Amino acid sequence: MRRTQAEEARVLHFLERFPEYSKTLRLAAVYEESSGTPLQGWRWHDVETHPTKLIRLVTDGLAKVSQKTRGATYYLLRDREAVKRILERPAGSEDPLA
Repeated sequence: MRRTQAEEARVLHFLERFPEYSKTLRLAAVYEESSGTPLQGWRWHDVETHPTKLIRLVTDGLAKVSQKTRGATYYLLRDREAVKRILERPAGSEDPLA
């Protein structure tokens, strides 16, 4: 339970600093759930985000590089469920980790 709360806090803090990434995180979670190969991951065009912006997700610990080839880099969310829970919360919730 503590790990989950820590991951949710990390996602929440990230989105407070960079709210423009909420669409990227939402698209990544949807892609991972609906993809026929969820362990391969998603690429920049799957989440409609420029590749250079995806590095911030990796350096802040929200995503990881799952596979790298000459032509593409694939990413996975570190904790998809935590991302989904944070994105599903109503905006302006008083207790951010309730």
